[in-house]
Formats: sequence, C-alpha cells, structure tokens
Amino acid sequence: MSVDLHKGERSRWWGLIVEENLRRGKTRWWGARLLGEHYGTHAGAVQAPQPLVHRHRPALPRTVRHQRIHREESGFLALNTGTSGAAYPARFVVRELVWDSGKR
Repeated sequence: MSVDLHKGERSRWWGLIVEENLRRGKTRWWGARLLGEHYGTHAGAVQAPQPLVHRHRPALPRTVRHQRIHREESGFLALNTGTSGAAYPARFVVRELVWDSGKR
C-alpha cells in the first residue's frame, strides 16, 4: 500500500545496501548486503544511510589509512585506502523493494 506525500511522492519500502569490493587471495569481487530498511519517500531513503556510512567498517582494507565519502544521487560512495596503498570502494545505495518472499 502506498501513501501520498507532498509533491505526489509515495512512500515505499527501500533497502539500504552496501556494495563492497571484497578479496580472497588474489581474487576480487563485488558483494552486497542489506544494512537495513526504510519506509518512506526516495528522498528520505537516500538520507537514511548517512549515519551508517560513517560507522561502517569495511571488510577490506583491514586498516583504513584514508577515507573519502562522496554523495551520489542514490546514496554515498566511500573510497577507502589501506596501509598498503590499495583502494577499496564501498557504495551505499537505496533500492526500492519490489518483491520479498519472506513475511513482513
């Protein structure tokens, strides 16, 4: 069920997702996990992950020497540099939930 809010934007369920660059040995890949959910407008959902971005401890690098956080239209991008100089990006995005096989 959707609720009409100001300017005609409807409330929906949004997933707060982190997409991280992971590594095992010399193999790297992108992994994603759900950090939480938000019910409301897209504008509200985009702002919701900001505290999570600053508290997030990435899987890699184990020790973050330098971090830069950038705002994107759909969330945030954290650029994490480790002590070895290798860079590991983490993207924090909101995505609309369109189907869920579990119980609510």
